[in-house]
Amino acid sequence: MANSKLMSFFMHVALLIVLLGLISMTFGLHSFAFIAEFLILLALVLMAVISVVGMHGKLAWSWKLLKVFFALASLDMLLVYLLSAQKPDMFMAFLAAALAGFFISLFNMGHKAEKAQVKKSFKPGKYIASKSGSKFHAPKCDWAKRVKKSNAVWFNSKEEAKKAGYKADDCVK
Repeated sequence: MANSKLMSFFMHVALLIVLLGLISMTFGLHSFAFIAEFLILLALVLMAVISVVGMHGKLAWSWKLLKVFFALASLDMLLVYLLSAQKPDMFMAFLAAALAGFFISLFNMGHKAEKAQVKKSFKPGKYIASKSGSKFHAPKCDWAKRVKKSNAVWFNSKEEAKKAGYKADDCVK
């Protein structure tokens, strides 16, 4: 858990450095190059925001998207560097942050969401949940009857279900 928080912190720092670096490098360009680079920068900012939201939701795809973001940001930095008449002073620091972010996201690709670690079980217990849902139910509950057999996850106690990341439905007393 602490390792995950540390990686998230470093990822936020790398994202901030890379985006600020790209912004400062973009505003050093002229005319058409500025307009084209500004549009690329907007797309990268959107990608970064989506990645951060996914990362905070502990979604595994967010790390893959961050890997793509840092790869594209590195290539974009090299392009801006080549287009710039006046070479940016901090270019190497920005590029190092982009490469660090790329490698952090590369090594966190195996990061799984907590719910993905729940194992399916067809052995009936006291509570049932859907593998793709967020709540657990009493077996008599109307919602429990809608859970497909292939997605059913059974728990013997409320604590076990809560530990797996599920919340109690209103039918659970």
